[in-house]
Amino acid sequence: MAQQSRNKGASAPISFHPSASLDQAIAAHRSGNLLEAERAYTSVLKGSKTHPVALHMLGLLHAQRGNLADAEPLLKKAARVDAGNPDVVFNYANVLRALDKTDDALAWFAKAIALSPDFADAHLNRGAILMARQELHGAIAEFDRAIAIAPSSAAFANRGSAFRQLGQLDEALGSYQRAVALAPSNPQLHFVLSEVLGQMGRHDEAIGALETTVALNKAFPFALSKLVDARRKWADWRDFEREQAGLDEAVESGVAVDPFMFLHASSSPARQLTCAKTFVAEVAPDRGAARPRTPSPVSRLRIGYLSADFRNHATANLMAGVFEAHDRERFAVSAMSYGPDDRSAMRRRMEAAFERFEDVSHLADEDVVKLIRQLDIEVLVDLGGFTAGARPKILAHRAAPIQVNYLGFAGTMGASYIDYIMADRIVIPEAEQKHYAEKVIYLPDSYQATDARRSLANVPARSEVGLRDDAFVYCAFNRTSKITPVLFDVWMRLLAETAGSVLWLLDGDPIARENLKREAVARGIAAERIVFAPQVAADAHLARHQLADLYLDTLPYNAHTAASDALWAGLPVVTCLGTAFAGRVAASILNAVGLPELVTQSLNDYESLALRIAHDSELRSALKSKLVSQRTTSPLFDTARMTRHIEKAFDEMWRRHCAGEAPASFAV
Repeated sequence: MAQQSRNKGASAPISFHPSASLDQAIAAHRSGNLLEAERAYTSVLKGSKTHPVALHMLGLLHAQRGNLADAEPLLKKAARVDAGNPDVVFNYANVLRALDKTDDALAWFAKAIALSPDFADAHLNRGAILMARQELHGAIAEFDRAIAIAPSSAAFANRGSAFRQLGQLDEALGSYQRAVALAPSNPQLHFVLSEVLGQMGRHDEAIGALETTVALNKAFPFALSKLVDARRKWADWRDFEREQAGLDEAVESGVAVDPFMFLHASSSPARQLTCAKTFVAEVAPDRGAARPRTPSPVSRLRIGYLSADFRNHATANLMAGVFEAHDRERFAVSAMSYGPDDRSAMRRRMEAAFERFEDVSHLADEDVVKLIRQLDIEVLVDLGGFTAGARPKILAHRAAPIQVNYLGFAGTMGASYIDYIMADRIVIPEAEQKHYAEKVIYLPDSYQATDARRSLANVPARSEVGLRDDAFVYCAFNRTSKITPVLFDVWMRLLAETAGSVLWLLDGDPIARENLKREAVARGIAAERIVFAPQVAADAHLARHQLADLYLDTLPYNAHTAASDALWAGLPVVTCLGTAFAGRVAASILNAVGLPELVTQSLNDYESLALRIAHDSELRSALKSKLVSQRTTSPLFDTARMTRHIEKAFDEMWRRHCAGEAPASFAV
């Protein structure tokens, strides 16, 4: 938010009368006729190579065009010729900053301040550089100096950002509020205010700030998707259809929308691709880096896994067994962890599963790229995509010769620097490949890895978890944001038609809990028939599935890890086949566990099948017996088999690369 340049044009203090050519140049410049202005400035400089105003203005013109390499020598010369002019010195410093010559930029901003002690923008831009360098206390001091001279929304907003990075949220909030007060019509200020309010747990106020952002500019990047996401996490469906239409319209018109949130809202692979491409252009554009290293066959292929989730997290729960089962004679396997160390048993297991476990959470993206290249990682597998905490800029620098999207993000990343996505023929039918920027690797069973080492803790009594012994328990242990009003209609009809039944949901937020109860009552179902399961340890959560009778899947975003958990615990899952990757995962894993009969093609069929299973105890028992008998022999829970398939995929990727062949879709 720091001011980038100061151009006073002909009104800048000068000690002589400009020539007619200079007047013409400045007039053309002001009118936007840059070509004519450039000719006129050049003409002036032919007559006087050190004309300070012409040097200054021509340098600014090149900077305005983005030609920083041409702007720098002109402004450098202007700053030396007109060394007492703080505006010239300031603008030269700005170009140095834009060229990432930050040490030089800081020095020249200091010279501008020495010439003009009340130069607030110079303090502001020094602070912005220091903040980018993580010298946060120094940055705050500069912002305070700028505010003391001339309070501005930019200075307060930057001050808020520095305090937020220090974790001092009360100070950050106060600064953002002052910024908003100074510029109430600036949507960006309301957006950053919403971010810090959300961090502080003041969600009502955060939503209010997002509503203001969207009202001021409905195309403001990510504001609409964050607003819709916040409401759906609370099961606030009052404007569900209008918001859905707004999201689709935003994506189609090129507005930046959070792609992970959009996977939960969209059934269109084509729109998901558009969304991902817009996100990449906004957040992590291709840096144009060449593929590192000259490829050659190796005795052990060096694999790197990149993730924020090497901890007690769904990704680790699925992948732990694969990491441990890799053939160490043929593969050198490393982890690049940029997420938190939660000091859990799973984190310790993750650290032991790899030959190298690199905690890079403290490193800048560029430094992570350097480390990956130093380790000569040949295939880099991104397990996060655009999920929470992801750092796609690492991949945008082409950290490894081959980069793969796998598991965590159930859709395309829309990026030229992601070569492959690992999938199966159910989640990405061949006809849908056109909606993926990556080439598709088809694994033979399900794309989803699982860990066959997971144990089932002692099963509690139903009374211990708030369930009646005689109740029929429909279970849907999914995030609230996956539940839609249309799906909830189906669930409530199932409760109405199944005597003594309850719906068992995860308890995530008190506001969501009350909203879901209210929605049930509005559909004629007593609130007490919605039972909420509190957060518990992973093994206890897995075990309690065994108290349920039938798992109900969600759409357009299925249960993924949650469906695997249910099946591993012996609980049948009924799903409806969606049209996009995220809505076809449960079908994939049900086929891999030998229960394709639980995959339906419409919500009407989904409802009918769930009701039939609920009313037919023999069918229910047969399904559970089949699941138990096939659980240990099916491909879904054969971790070693899955690992060999993934390794074959790595081999083929590397073979193609060494042969000089471009990435192409293939089947294992």
